[in-house]
Amino acid sequence: MRTRTNPGFTRRGFGLVELLVIIAIIAMLLALLIPAVQKVREAATRTQSTNHLKQIALSMHGFHDSSKRLPFNGSDAMVGKVKYTKDAQAEKYTSGSWGFQVLPFMDHLPLFDKPSSDVGIPSFMCPGRGRPSVEFRKGGGGAWSDYFLNNYLNNPAKAETPDNPDMKRTFVGITDGSSNTVFAGHGNIEMVDYKSDSNVAFCSTILTGGTTGTIRAGKNGVANPAGASMQRDSTQAPTLGSWGGPFPQGGLMSMCDGTVRMFPYGTQNLANFLTPNGAEVTNLPD
Repeated sequence: MRTRTNPGFTRRGFGLVELLVIIAIIAMLLALLIPAVQKVREAATRTQSTNHLKQIALSMHGFHDSSKRLPFNGSDAMVGKVKYTKDAQAEKYTSGSWGFQVLPFMDHLPLFDKPSSDVGIPSFMCPGRGRPSVEFRKGGGGAWSDYFLNNYLNNPAKAETPDNPDMKRTFVGITDGSSNTVFAGHGNIEMVDYKSDSNVAFCSTILTGGTTGTIRAGKNGVANPAGASMQRDSTQAPTLGSWGGPFPQGGLMSMCDGTVRMFPYGTQNLANFLTPNGAEVTNLPD
């Protein structure tokens, strides 16, 4: 049986002009859609990072309730009759860095009970960077952090000394007020290090206390905490005193009262929020 063809019907494809118009419309839609998707993604990672810092701040309160002092950066020293060790030791709150000391209060008791160089802590890593959660290096390594302790909190006179002995600071000793004093926050790192799993400047494992890699302080000496700065991650190498982060609005900081605040980059009065007893009263800019 032969199929009859309708002589009055001709199937025609898109012309060149029509294709160009369609492509232009798609390009315009993508130009509108991609920034919106990026903003949503950025907001989600910022919220997740805020939650991490909130958890860290609450762990500090749990540590304080248990030990009657705040965590500190760690050292090899005798304080009274208590021997402290820089290297993390199983089930000892007097060992490792502040990040190791608070693990039981962050639902990471297994790593506190049995320190391992192969285990990372997702809650210590900023999703806005996507860095590896473990530092791998010869002779050591282990979980590290995108968030750093404010080393002025222990002993402001020795904030530039990462292994200064435990001053046994309590909330009562924060006379500037817990809502005006930083406990920990985002530290500035170089963007090229986002993919690095070792040799990142001023960043080291939480299993070793008393190092510059788990704190931030001021960069111009203890007599000038105003040397501390708030800088966005960039291609420039950081300094010991640089706080910051990957977000365009500013750096996230957890305060001693358990809240998390965004500090704009270039904040001029950052030092006022670092010292626990400097008698400053300061408001962040809007």
